Order: sequence, then structure tokens, then C-alpha cells
Amino acid sequence: MIIPYLKGIIGFRLAPVTWCLVFLNALVMVMTMQTNELAQQNLEKQFDDEFYVSTQGRLYAQFIKAHPEDYSGFMSKLADMAKQGSEEKVTLLGSLAIRNTKFMNEAASYSFKGDQIAIQYWREKLIGIKKVQQIHPSYALGLSSQNFSIKQMFSYIFVHSGLVHFAGNMLFLIIFGGMVEPVIGGLATLLVFLVSGVVAALGFTVMTGETAAPLVGASGAVSGMMALMCCIYRNYPVRFVYWLFLPFKTYSGFVFLPAWVILGMWLASDVAGWLGTLSEIGGVAYSAHLGGELAGVFVGLGIYMLRFNSRESLFPREEVRPRVGEIQSFHEYRPSA
Repeated sequence: MIIPYLKGIIGFRLAPVTWCLVFLNALVMVMTMQTNELAQQNLEKQFDDEFYVSTQGRLYAQFIKAHPEDYSGFMSKLADMAKQGSEEKVTLLGSLAIRNTKFMNEAASYSFKGDQIAIQYWREKLIGIKKVQQIHPSYALGLSSQNFSIKQMFSYIFVHSGLVHFAGNMLFLIIFGGMVEPVIGGLATLLVFLVSGVVAALGFTVMTGETAAPLVGASGAVSGMMALMCCIYRNYPVRFVYWLFLPFKTYSGFVFLPAWVILGMWLASDVAGWLGTLSEIGGVAYSAHLGGELAGVFVGLGIYMLRFNSRESLFPREEVRPRVGEIQSFHEYRPSA
């Protein structure tokens, strides 16, 4: 396994804007944590009701078959299997229904066939779920086809679904921001972060299509920072952490590779994820990552052309620069001054 480490965790003095962005994300996380937990527990409680989920699954199957032009062949097959009596597919559709914008917008007034008492019970539960969503930070501040505005295109960046989601994004923001900010400055770093986040939102909207599931998190903006860093440094040897699950003496340590390798790794992963994920199923927003990376590449190319024309070096001055392909064990590594 190999992951970029670059220069590690850069201090506040060298990357103040990057750290301020981390603190802002942390502040939003703290301010919304209690509301998020309560709202999420309420939603999970609603979906613990097996009768509600199964009823919703059957109604969603009915809705899909009534609107074949709006759904993929995969969803149509699920609906057929649910109508034929597959309880597993009924439960799956019951869980997926809440992600579908068309169904959620029309379900309250749609004339469903079947047990009207069960349908009325389901409608009441659905109203309760929509009320919970109105106060849920991910739905209130996140971006979706039901909640799409200029405000949401920025606010979604600073909302995270949990501590693991938050910690992963902030770690890479510090790593990539710490490489970019000393080169382009704090204001430019802030603009790149926000512009990448907006382009990521547009990429998600265009490439994923309509979904009622909200987009949240800074990963699109961080992807833009990563792509920009790769364009700025390009062939500059940067440090990766590697470890092999083999009993060799050098099973772990640092290896120096060109910066563009990171962009290649990220792009390959995100393209594969986007192609392999159905929008109806959801999951990681690979399309948002790709949008952010596109923004970072364009900004990086612009900076490269400006610096190239002015004959200014993009790279920091170091007395000793590692060679591409150089390998160091952890105990051998000595950071440069």
C-alpha cells in the first residue's frame, strides 16, 4: 500500500489559511454534532420499522413500473422482483426510495394501489421523516436536487457526516494545502479551495443526476487542492509512505515519486468508482471528486503558464533534493531544514 505523505503536517506559520479552513470545518462539526446525532437517530428509528420499509418498497416498485422512462433497467428489474414477492428486493427498494427525488416529490399525493390503511400509515411516517430532514445538518446544509442553491454550493463543503469523514478530509487538506499555500499564497489557496468545491458540486449535479441524498464534505475541494499541487510540482520528487505485507527488512518506509503520480492514482480511483457506482445506490460522491480535480488542474495549468512566462521557479529551494525512486526506511529519514 502507498499513500502520499509529502512534507507531512505543515505548521500554522507556513500555512495559516489551510489551518483556518480546518478550524472552520471543525467549528461547524462541533456546532452541528448534537443536532446531527439526534436527527440521525430519529431517521434510523424510522427505518427500524419493518412494516414502513416494506410498504415503502412495494409502493416504490409500483411507482417505478408506472414511470419506466425515468428509471434504469437495474431499478426496473428490482421493481419486477419486488412485485413477484422477493422480500429482500422489497426491503432494498424501501431503503433506496428516500434517495429518489421524483418519488419523494410526488409520493405524498400519488394515487397508489393497494391497502389504503397501510398506505396512510406510510404517508404519516413519511411526513415525519421529511420533518426530521429539515433539521438534519446534512439535508439542511448539504447539496441535493431538492435543496440546490448558491448557499448550498458553499455550505455543503463544511458539513461532514461523521468524525471519520471529517478526519480523513482534514488530514489531506493539511497535507496538500501545506504544499500549495507557501507557493501561491493564502488568498489564492482560499479561492482555489472554494472554487474547487463549487465545481465539485456542479460535477456531482451533472454526472450523478437528480438525487435526494445530500452531498456533504470537503473532499471535492480537497481534490482540487490535490490536483493543483500535482500540477505545480509535477516532476518534483515528493514523499510517499509505503508498506508491504511481506517479511522484508525494508517492508515499510518512504519512497520518492513525481507529484503527478498522486493525480494519476486519484483519477484512476475516482473514474473507476464513478463508472462502477449506480446513482440510485449512492455512496462516495466520485463525481464531486472528479469535478474538484478538474478545477485544480485548470488552475494549476494557469499558474504554470504565468510562472513559466515570468521564468520564476515553482519549486522551493532545498540544498538537498531527493531523487525520484529513492527509498528510505523510517529510521533513515531526516527532514530537510
